[in-house]
Amino acid sequence: MIDPFDIPSSERGVVRVFTTDLDAEGNAAITPENVQRLLGANLDLDPSRIEVFPSSVIEPIGLSTYLQEGYGIPPKDLGGTSAALDALKGLVVLVASGAFKGQAVTLDPRSGVRFVGAYSEPRMAPPEPMAAPQSAEGHLTPDGLSPQLDVRSGSGWPLFLGALVLAAALVLFLVF
Repeated sequence: MIDPFDIPSSERGVVRVFTTDLDAEGNAAITPENVQRLLGANLDLDPSRIEVFPSSVIEPIGLSTYLQEGYGIPPKDLGGTSAALDALKGLVVLVASGAFKGQAVTLDPRSGVRFVGAYSEPRMAPPEPMAAPQSAEGHLTPDGLSPQLDVRSGSGWPLFLGALVLAAALVLFLVF
């Protein structure tokens, strides 16, 4: 039996791996839609972020390769568990962080469910700031706005209102 554990609402990019020791009939009844009951989750889970399959389905490539290629888990993050993952038998349940819908949840798995591990997807590097094209040099203010069309000063409003009045006059002329 596994002790209950908490998933924080801020968690992103983690895949949890579980297996079951249930009999064949019990395994057949487990679907992504009812994994909540199996894991004892205290809220509805998003079934589109849960995978349930017999280990024999991915035996040719192995679960470790599936996690690497399907979820982008780097081989070094599997931490030497590749052989153990590939040797799992029975029903495999993969629960991605997105299944918790950004809410804090407590998992209290039923007996017969074994927690194998949690693996993090790689975090993306923050984007580099874009450099202004050379043709824009000298034409932008320090905050990136064109001094000629600074929308914060309201200089574009007279043009917008003029176009709006002209469009309304045209519509009235065509209708009447």
